[in-house]
Amino acid sequence: MSKQGDPVVRFAASQRIEHILLMVSVSMLCLTGLPQRYSNAGWAHAVLGVFGGLQQARAVHHFFAVVLLAEALYHAVVVVCELILVRPRPTAMLPGVRDVRDGLASVAFLLGLRKEKPRYGRYDFRQKVEYWSLIWGIVVMSITGSILLFPFYATRFLPGVVLPASQIVHSYEAVLAFLAIVTWHFYTAHFAEGILSFDSSIFTGKTTLERMKEQHPLEYEQLMGESTATEAGGADRS
Repeated sequence: MSKQGDPVVRFAASQRIEHILLMVSVSMLCLTGLPQRYSNAGWAHAVLGVFGGLQQARAVHHFFAVVLLAEALYHAVVVVCELILVRPRPTAMLPGVRDVRDGLASVAFLLGLRKEKPRYGRYDFRQKVEYWSLIWGIVVMSITGSILLFPFYATRFLPGVVLPASQIVHSYEAVLAFLAIVTWHFYTAHFAEGILSFDSSIFTGKTTLERMKEQHPLEYEQLMGESTATEAGGADRS
């Protein structure tokens, strides 16, 4: 049986590559997009200067928008294929009533109204909220960004008001996404209480049984149950 400090595979290589592409593309979109929104600020001029000016920054912005969209489409294809081909169907990231109960229990624990933290499976309610917020954000940014990039074609089928509306939505959604990353994602994924230390599993693909037991006790118990059953089956055959 595995020991507490033994590494356990948590993320496949393809998932880690997806995360790297997402991380790089979103970072570059923020670096090239937010200075355009706050173009009158001194820091914005400095950042745009690093890219060689406004036009070059826009070109970089459009390139990484394509990278992000391609990665999102790839992820969608993978999810659909898994839902069709894999049995039992992977449902760990689907929200449910349990996540609502876990969220309320977490608030009660933080307020001192509950002695124990809720026990999570492979993904907790915070990770599901972040995942589906990301999906929503990519959809919104892709639609509004495409309208702004191809205004002539967009207004052939849509009323002209969609152009200023798309610019407003695209701009504020970008600020919201940036703030969510720096105030929510960084903290909950790497620095929150109970993380033990910087969580590098999304980069290495591996975690430890100790960390899994602390953060995802239900997944830990399932893994230990499967390990015990496998060992028992091996002993019976011998």
